[in-house]
Amino acid sequence: MGRLKPGVTQQQADARLQASAADFRARFPTVLNPQSSFGVRGIQEVIVGPQTRQSLLIYGGAVSFVLLIACANVANLLLVRATGRRREIAIRAAIGGSRGRIIRQLLTESVVLSLSGGLLGLFVGWAGIRALLSVNTAGLPRVGENGALVAMDWRVVAFTLGVSLATGIIFGLIPALQSSKADLTTTLKESAGRSGTGFRQNKVRSVLVVIEVALALVLLIGSALLIRTAVAIGRVDPGFDTHNVLTLRMSLKGAKYEKAEAVEQVVRNGVEQLRSIPGVVEASATCCVPLQGGYGLPFRIVGRALAADAQGPFHGGGGWMTVSPGYFEVFKIPIRKGRTFNDRDTAASTRW
Repeated sequence: MGRLKPGVTQQQADARLQASAADFRARFPTVLNPQSSFGVRGIQEVIVGPQTRQSLLIYGGAVSFVLLIACANVANLLLVRATGRRREIAIRAAIGGSRGRIIRQLLTESVVLSLSGGLLGLFVGWAGIRALLSVNTAGLPRVGENGALVAMDWRVVAFTLGVSLATGIIFGLIPALQSSKADLTTTLKESAGRSGTGFRQNKVRSVLVVIEVALALVLLIGSALLIRTAVAIGRVDPGFDTHNVLTLRMSLKGAKYEKAEAVEQVVRNGVEQLRSIPGVVEASATCCVPLQGGYGLPFRIVGRALAADAQGPFHGGGGWMTVSPGYFEVFKIPIRKGRTFNDRDTAASTRW
């Protein structure tokens, strides 16, 4: 990890590393194969990653559909409310109220309603998140104890208020425009009970109802598919069990640990002390926990010629990782054939 100097862009640093990779490959052709290189990535990209970003986009789309359904509901209610106020609006227009003034009045009411809903939603969302995290953090990283590090971000507040203002204007504009263009003579002659019962008065509401039902159907289908996918993923056996497994990291440096024997002794002593702690069932040491990756090593097969389209002087590559006895027991990894490592497997033991 590194911090860029002021004025240095990520693209510049990446180009410099690419040049360094070419020089390194020329000097050590057997170490860095043509498929490997150096590069720079932002820490947000590393933490979020493409899969997490895709999940967040799916959740954002689902929330947007919910927002659109709520907006269609509110717009429908505003249309119904405006229908009941047609005589009032007609009287205002008859005594000199301009159409622009009437539209501004109705938009003001819509925006106030939308902003009030946005502020209420912020409070309910904040309180709900705090309540949920106090019960269970669901394994989310960087949330602190009982979600203590989760706070209201000003960008979230600004986004919520912006969306509330925009939806208040957009979905309040349709009822305002429809109510402000009513025919004064016809409206004033109609009784309050018959006002707004014609097809022209109801067609906008009908369109909103159709849009609302369509969005609700899309949201329902999407939610069912997401739930089905989540259930299916939860039933997949990954081949290991992480329940009640704790991990810690350590690094050894200095001249004392330049030889493998010293490192092996430290690992063995550390694992034995961990096993002696009451409540510890098994302990082991490894470079990489499951799904975290490992080391890669290219290889050549003696007596086999390289393929014509081979890139580099290798036939292929293999992954490997270091583990100590007890690794398979810690993660409850089943052994399909053979046996696991034990304390008798040392550098002096007979090779398998």
